[in-house]
Amino acid sequence: MAKVDSSQKLDDKVYSRFVEGLLIEQPTDIVELSDITKREMVNILGQNKLFELLKRAHADGFIVESDNIINGFEQEREIKILEIDKVQLISDLEEKVGAEKVFEGLIIDTYFDFDSDHIEKIDGKVSFRIREKRDIKGHSSFYYTIKRKEPEDPDSEVMRVCYEKEFKINNILGFIELLRYFGFYKARAKKKQRVSYALGKIKFDIDDYKGIPTLLEIEAASEKIAKYHIKSLGLKNNKKSNRGSRGLFETYGMPYKVFDKPEQNKPNKKDKS
Repeated sequence: MAKVDSSQKLDDKVYSRFVEGLLIEQPTDIVELSDITKREMVNILGQNKLFELLKRAHADGFIVESDNIINGFEQEREIKILEIDKVQLISDLEEKVGAEKVFEGLIIDTYFDFDSDHIEKIDGKVSFRIREKRDIKGHSSFYYTIKRKEPEDPDSEVMRVCYEKEFKINNILGFIELLRYFGFYKARAKKKQRVSYALGKIKFDIDDYKGIPTLLEIEAASEKIAKYHIKSLGLKNNKKSNRGSRGLFETYGMPYKVFDKPEQNKPNKKDKS
């Protein structure tokens, strides 16, 4: 069979077939299907339990693809611009760039894993999270995201390549029950205040974590687009980072919330040699 061509987009019929075939085909077979083609989707998922969870949640109507612009990217480039002037940046985004504010409020991210940190151990850095977006009026919406990142280089300012898929959760209680049914558990969590702007195929997220200076995260469809706006915003000489949130917390010496594993997922001391 032909290998996946991840440069093409997945149309609705193929996506439906993909979802329906998750439990029928073996993962190795699915990866080789020539018409399963969206941004290495099968490689992002990559594990039977994630296949099963997605199929069930989709069939029960718990999730639908969100309107996040990153869903339209074949690949996402992201980079963090550290220690920015928030007031000046917001002014520049609105007046110089003409970006539109699309969100302001609290972000709470909870990451899940299974089988003694199976996802954590996957090569290529995969994460699976539920995100609560609570706007300034107190209204909450929930999103489920699977994200795969290329390995980070702490000393590099090159934009990091990611493959990401986001779904809106229509029934958060039902989705949590599915997580429990399939044996997923909370692994870690973080929260931040965020102001988000968008312009075409680029997203600007201004983030405030406790104990960490304000930063700007840029997500774009291409490095060229991102670099153009970094320059236009006068941020070319600012410190930059392509590290994830745990690397960011480490940089500033801040603690990261990690949950204890359920007893059944802890290593068995008797099995150690």
